[in-house]
Amino acid sequence: MGKNIAETQQIFLFCDGGSCQKAGSEEVVRNVRAYLRNSGQWDSTHTIKTRCNGRCEDAPTCIVQPNYWYKDLTPQKGLEIIKSHLEHQKPVEDYLLYQDEWSEIKSEKERGAFTPKPFSIKMDSELGECRITKGFASDQYTYPLFLYLSENSPYSTLSLANRTSFSFSEIKNVNYSQKYTLELELAEETIELIIAPIDQKNQDLVKKRIAVVEYFEQLDSLKKGIRLKNKFGEELGLIWLENHAWQYCLEVQLKGIKLETV
Repeated sequence: MGKNIAETQQIFLFCDGGSCQKAGSEEVVRNVRAYLRNSGQWDSTHTIKTRCNGRCEDAPTCIVQPNYWYKDLTPQKGLEIIKSHLEHQKPVEDYLLYQDEWSEIKSEKERGAFTPKPFSIKMDSELGECRITKGFASDQYTYPLFLYLSENSPYSTLSLANRTSFSFSEIKNVNYSQKYTLELELAEETIELIIAPIDQKNQDLVKKRIAVVEYFEQLDSLKKGIRLKNKFGEELGLIWLENHAWQYCLEVQLKGIKLETV
């Protein structure tokens, strides 16, 4: 039988993303769970390990409902936080990253938000003279990109190495349920694209993973598209975009970047 969540009075969310794991999140969670079990508070609380919470620079992190964010956890800090919330119903302010009503987060490791560089004009050996810039290669961008194109841009086309091109109208479903593989389901086959971090020791996967995403506009034809590459700079695919899909890319994928050059 699963846990009776009707009895749960407090929930603790521990980040279990890659950076937090490397910083020792597993030991923090084990320590907290052991304390809750031995103190008789297991049934009235619930600890959840989540995927990345987006604060890798402050790893390990956790969130205590309703909205207390903690940073730089250790097993000892984890226990202090749990006890303070359960016994005194208040946060441990020295360890807080953020709480409601704060105007900004409290972090000594804050990194500025990454934004794409402006377009620059280059003579490309394959594309010719074009405006070009790099976008985000994270699966948090590539999956929404393919989903948007399959649902909203039927005449955009995708060309992959050693395969004839096809339009996005031919894609019946975009599935991202596997660990790092995006599946494009066509009528008679399923195409797999590697879009998430993989074991760097597996060179076959490394060569197949989309690690670079370039957005470009050819100056002579004004055709617009996206070039997908692996970490070695080898082309994996080329997407030719309809105009409205290009506008989506500028506004969403490139965070409102203007089609201006430097």
